[in-house]
Amino acid sequence: MSEWITNLTYKIEKEAAKTGLVYKFACEYYRDIIQKEIVLANITEKDHILCIGGGICPFSAILFHQSTGAKVTVIDNNENCIPKARQAIESLEIGEYVQVFHQDGNNKEISFANYSIVHLALQVNPIEKVLCTVCQQMMPGSKLLVRRPKKTLDYIYDQLSNDLLANCPYVAHKSRNIGATVLYTKPVEIGAIA
Repeated sequence: MSEWITNLTYKIEKEAAKTGLVYKFACEYYRDIIQKEIVLANITEKDHILCIGGGICPFSAILFHQSTGAKVTVIDNNENCIPKARQAIESLEIGEYVQVFHQDGNNKEISFANYSIVHLALQVNPIEKVLCTVCQQMMPGSKLLVRRPKKTLDYIYDQLSNDLLANCPYVAHKSRNIGATVLYTKPVEIGAIA
């Protein structure tokens, strides 16, 4: 992935964390995307969502909680993002429902037992490794939402060649950089007790 897109996003989120107006504008940018993802994965207040990649201002996690009442855990591998992300959550007084931790999505020690939904941000890098780790570790019946860039911007983001998502349902977006969100549901093993 081009480093400039990560740096640009970091700067925008940093300003959003400082300025209420920028924050509101950025939330509006994500609101329609989140609503479509909620419908695609049928997210409710009973779900516990793991958002991999939250940045300084975890807009998606905030909107997932505000729109559904679901509990959300955010992890990000950029340690500098965590204090500001926590401040954003606390300023909205939703710290009981949205928690932020410094962790890498490629960590094979993450326990996925409590998460019914896993969400991969567009800038997760290396996306292929994180996707493989998540798919191996997530619980059967759990859902994975993966954001993908618009075709014209594909070269900017980390490439994903995984055929696992090839025939999965998706929703298209009209945003400037997010082209679609793909939904993968991990199969439940035959004979497994529900």
